[in-house]
Amino acid sequence: MQSRSSGGIYDSTRNIIYINYHYMGKIKWIQDIDWKSKLIDLLIVIIGITIAFQLNNFNEANKAKTKESVYLKSFSEENSKNEASLTEALEFAQKTKNDIDSLKQTLLSKNYSSEEVKNLSVSMMSLSDFHPSTVTMENITESGDFELIGDFEYREKLIDVYNAYKTTSQLEAILADYVNEYVTPFFFENIRLRDFTFLQNNFIDNPVFETIVIGYDALLTQKINGYKENLEKLKGLNKL
Repeated sequence: MQSRSSGGIYDSTRNIIYINYHYMGKIKWIQDIDWKSKLIDLLIVIIGITIAFQLNNFNEANKAKTKESVYLKSFSEENSKNEASLTEALEFAQKTKNDIDSLKQTLLSKNYSSEEVKNLSVSMMSLSDFHPSTVTMENITESGDFELIGDFEYREKLIDVYNAYKTTSQLEAILADYVNEYVTPFFFENIRLRDFTFLQNNFIDNPVFETIVIGYDALLTQKINGYKENLEKLKGLNKL
């Protein structure tokens, strides 16, 4: 019994010595690590990643800023041309309006000469056309880059102006359809378009002609008002 007890104590003591030796070795190994150097290495890695991330963000911001500048320049050039074109179309439409006003008054007064009516009637065959360039808006919309425009007021005015372009085009189309449906057929029946001589001398007494002139005048007035409203918005945009 004593022999077994002594052997057990010996084994336990040996195990304890081994464990102590084993862990003391690990502790010594841990103590031998240069923790300051390791910490510096870790900090270098963290700082490197942070700097790389910030540089990437900086580069992306620069790319976005460059894109914005390109779009703004393109919008400016596009809408400067649109303003000049719209101004020209408005002036032509107003000149036509003056002729139509004179024609309308002449017909209503019943005091007119055939030559005067003929000269004024020609104005109804000439239409002003405003064809705005919308390439920049189409490109920025399709690319999904519209949010790059940082100035919120400018973005709102852009949307307003380009929507006004659509309205103006619709008003032009309404008057053009009216001319094609009523003015042109009536002229084909009553006027030789080659030299605008009358095929029927009494057509100016026809109430239909008077109605056509009045209808044309109303649609032309609507179109001119659309031009003016569009031009006012466009000038406001180009001042920004």
